[in-house]
Amino acid sequence: MSAGSLRWRLVRNLVMLQVTASVLVLAGFIAWFWALGRFVDEGGEKTAETVGAALQHAPDGQLMLGDADEIRWLLKSSPGLWFIARDARGRELRHGDVPPRYAEVVRTLDGLGRVSLDLADSNARPAARFERIETAEGPVNLVVKTGAPFSWKNKFKWWTVAFLILVAPTMLVTCLVVVVATPFVIRRGLRGVVATAAQAENVNTDALATRLPVHGVPAEILSLVEAVNRAFDRLDDGYRRQARFLADAAHELRTPITTLRIQADSLPDTSHKAPLVRATTRLMTLAEQLLDLQRLERARASTQLNDLREICERAAGELAPLAVMSECSIALDAPRSVFVRVDGAAIERAVGNLIQNAIEHGGRHGEIQVLVQAPGMIVVNDSGPGIPLEERERVVEPFHRIHPRGRGAGLGLHLVSEVAQMHGGRLIVDESPAGGASVRIVLVSASSAG
Repeated sequence: MSAGSLRWRLVRNLVMLQVTASVLVLAGFIAWFWALGRFVDEGGEKTAETVGAALQHAPDGQLMLGDADEIRWLLKSSPGLWFIARDARGRELRHGDVPPRYAEVVRTLDGLGRVSLDLADSNARPAARFERIETAEGPVNLVVKTGAPFSWKNKFKWWTVAFLILVAPTMLVTCLVVVVATPFVIRRGLRGVVATAAQAENVNTDALATRLPVHGVPAEILSLVEAVNRAFDRLDDGYRRQARFLADAAHELRTPITTLRIQADSLPDTSHKAPLVRATTRLMTLAEQLLDLQRLERARASTQLNDLREICERAAGELAPLAVMSECSIALDAPRSVFVRVDGAAIERAVGNLIQNAIEHGGRHGEIQVLVQAPGMIVVNDSGPGIPLEERERVVEPFHRIHPRGRGAGLGLHLVSEVAQMHGGRLIVDESPAGGASVRIVLVSASSAG
């Protein structure tokens, strides 16, 4: 259970609430007793103990009080306190206004250990207390008035005892119940939220209509789930409008770009022709890539048996003029036909994207090698700077470019990866034997072919 989890927060808050409530209950009882005047030595036990501890015999044998801190505090804080003490020889010590009847009681109760005297009210509080105190000079009978205040030390002891006996056991049991039961209650209560979170993992651009379920979601979280679904609706609408715009823009751009390319090809061979042809080719490629995004989203591959060698020959032949203008060479290594059931047009566009990437990024006088290997793999190697190891997984992300200010829209490898996945294959980015980039379209693995 992590420190940031809802379960831990609830357990912590509930335990703190239990502790606070228990302490407040104890404080309420203390305040109630204090207001009723009951927070005193009602039975006289502590008063008798304090006076008895201070009783001493003077050198002449008379009873006297010692100078202890407790007896001084008791006499100072209890102006109305009285007591009478009598030893076995009849010597007495009196303090305060001792009622006459207790002077007789201290004699007649000789032999008893302790007793409460005169239950004075309906609460059965005694008016006085009798104690038999053992001293070094023999036993002493003591009668003290009850109701003296407690010292702060004794009050603290009383509060501690009251807490340990009355509050602590209940608080401990309730805290244990909270710690054990809260995770179970939270797990049951958030079962609908867990299902909603699992459904949220399925939300992506391939499943735009997916929405979070609201069944079983607690009312406190329902508004959040509904707000997220409304946000998905807005994102869905915006994504579709953007996709329609890109498709329409690509369609509208194809005709003027094609016209521009034809006119560029018809120009005489000058130093300005090659850059113009390369620029128009990039525009045509970008338009086709935008259209490919729409094609891949709307339909799955329409496959039939195709020769991968012929597909690569067509793609390489179409881009050969651009390679010549860029002072690059293209070599096709396909010693025999390799027949695979694929969408020929999609694979041809994918191979064209890889060859054009190699032309664009391979540098001047670059060497591009296109290999066709059984049972179903196409490899495009170049002699350029290659793709850094840390970028090889990210280059297939849409619109990702290794150099943000570089040429291209960052769609080529993404579209090739999508085409490979559409055929149940994968795209692998590696290093070529010449040190440049090596990109493989794996359509049929050796194990699958076997």
